[in-house]
Amino acid sequence: MASPAVSGPIRPRAVSELLDDTFYLYRRNFQVVACVAVLVALPRLILSLASGAYLASFNLLQRAISSVNDPAALQGLMGAGNVPNSPFYLFASLLQLLLIPFSAGALYQAAVELAAHRPASIGSVLVGTLRRYLGLLGLMLLVVLFLLTGLLVVTLPLVIWVVVRWILSTPVLFAEGVGPVRALARSWQLVKGEWWRTLGILLLVVIMVDLIQIVLGFFVGGVAAFLPGVDATVRAAVSTTLAGVVAALAGPLLPITLTLLYFDMRVRKEGYDLEELALQAAQGTAPA
Repeated sequence: MASPAVSGPIRPRAVSELLDDTFYLYRRNFQVVACVAVLVALPRLILSLASGAYLASFNLLQRAISSVNDPAALQGLMGAGNVPNSPFYLFASLLQLLLIPFSAGALYQAAVELAAHRPASIGSVLVGTLRRYLGLLGLMLLVVLFLLTGLLVVTLPLVIWVVVRWILSTPVLFAEGVGPVRALARSWQLVKGEWWRTLGILLLVVIMVDLIQIVLGFFVGGVAAFLPGVDATVRAAVSTTLAGVVAALAGPLLPITLTLLYFDMRVRKEGYDLEELALQAAQGTAPA
């Protein structure tokens, strides 16, 4: 089912307006965005359930809830090893890594379609993301390679500075139909002169999403963890599933915000209006 595009023109926005529009776009297109978010989270959830990795997380959650009034015990849990080392778990972990570009990219694809005032459907989002998988994978590998080498060669503040300059590369990749190197260069160009504003928005949304995922995930997972009259393994599976759904539903907030920020930067810096931006996003072409 196609979803209506978000209303209102693409124009320069204050930070508060950007956040308001993020929630508006999500609410207005909840069916499409939420379904995509849950669908792309399913493989990771299924692999966790199939590999048994969820049992370690569930046991940790139960122990954390039981030790909520004991800071020393909680600190001990933080350092406890809870990662399975079975061959299937290692295979599942590798498969999850390969799925990251698709899982993360689908939310940006949905955000770009909706922010550009184009009706989006679950199918169009998933197909569009699949078409850009190699570009997304290349982008992810370039960023990871920089992080690994950068932390060894340069200082952490410089690495953070570069990452913020690149933060709009995924919206660029989808909206302009460019490759990973060009996407990084375009993001670098758009964030120039707006670094502190971009960092502030990024931190604000990341903290907000983390709080939603942690608080609600802890609550629903904790309730399921102590269901009476239910086998411990079943309780663990239910707890993991509910916490995973909560995390998935909160996940689109960051991609939507960064996509709106991308369009905001283009309006501010390049003077593009709604029709030009929407046409360019539809055609997947970069600006001249």
